[in-house]
Amino acid sequence: MPKDFDIQAIAKLALIELNSEEESKLSEDLGIILEHVDALSTLSIDDSDMTIHPLGIELELREDTVQDGLDHKESMRNAPDEKDGFFQVPPSMD
Repeated sequence: MPKDFDIQAIAKLALIELNSEEESKLSEDLGIILEHVDALSTLSIDDSDMTIHPLGIELELREDTVQDGLDHKESMRNAPDEKDGFFQVPPSMD
């Protein structure tokens, strides 16, 4: 990873304005972040260690089953307002 970077160019890309104190602090922080990322690239891992669960257990999914939904009359039963057989809601924009 490159250790030298132009903090002003990065601030310009992020559309933020930095004073000299903020530039110095941000430059230091970004340097630390890049060192950590560089350290991660030295780790040796193989695919067998990869899991999608933090505890390393097998993910068990239930079977998909088809179920009947509500018919129109049942779904409209709790509608606060109805117009022409549809839910009536307040406008989102005036």
